[in-house]
Amino acid sequence: MKRFRYPYLFITAMLLLVTSCSKDELTLPSKVYFHFGMTPHSDIENDEVFKNGYESTGQPGPISFSIEEGTLVIAAIEFDGKRVQGQDVYFMSDFPAPVVAKLHEEGTQATVDFDIPQGIYKRIDVSLHLGNGQDEIPLVMEGTFNRPGRGPVSIRFEFRFDDIITIRSTGGAANQEITLRKDQPSTAMVQLNTGSLFALINPGVFMNADISVENGQNILRISNNHNRNIFNQIAARMNNAFTVVFE
Repeated sequence: MKRFRYPYLFITAMLLLVTSCSKDELTLPSKVYFHFGMTPHSDIENDEVFKNGYESTGQPGPISFSIEEGTLVIAAIEFDGKRVQGQDVYFMSDFPAPVVAKLHEEGTQATVDFDIPQGIYKRIDVSLHLGNGQDEIPLVMEGTFNRPGRGPVSIRFEFRFDDIITIRSTGGAANQEITLRKDQPSTAMVQLNTGSLFALINPGVFMNADISVENGQNILRISNNHNRNIFNQIAARMNNAFTVVFE
């Protein structure tokens, strides 16, 4: 019986070594860069009366609006990942200062990246903590409202609340699983779908909105204090307007 003892010990030791190496591999970091962007949006009044000219003025041209620029202020990013193998991964960023993302430029004032344990993730939730508790507005969207016969007006949507937006991430080509590799940096693209935010807003609604004059310029401001009925329709869609895609 003794002659079989050492081979068994050797096989057991090898299995333990392989298991240990496998666990060590799952702790190795994968570099993930976070980028931020937006999809511009434009819309035109669909009603035939407005297409041929605004009814009350008789002026030619349709009512339309477009949203082309956006600024997002992020105090922290929360990562909650469930892996197929290995322990789940959770962390929250510790930024020295809030990240200010120019969404229309896909740029930030500093690189946002994390070393995240590699592996196959069956689920990743990313939570954006908006705002910084100071004067910076967490989300601003800007564009132009075209009024027939009255000239263009600047649009400025302001979301002034510190809030947390939680997004279920996807992989490239909408894959359910997300693979992070130690030797291959990944990009997490955080995208604001402006069309989703403004999907329920008909351009004709803006004709009845309050227009302010600031520094000699006409501006259609939409916030919790200005044109609140329009603001509420847009703000209600915030949680569904963001996507995160890992590539």
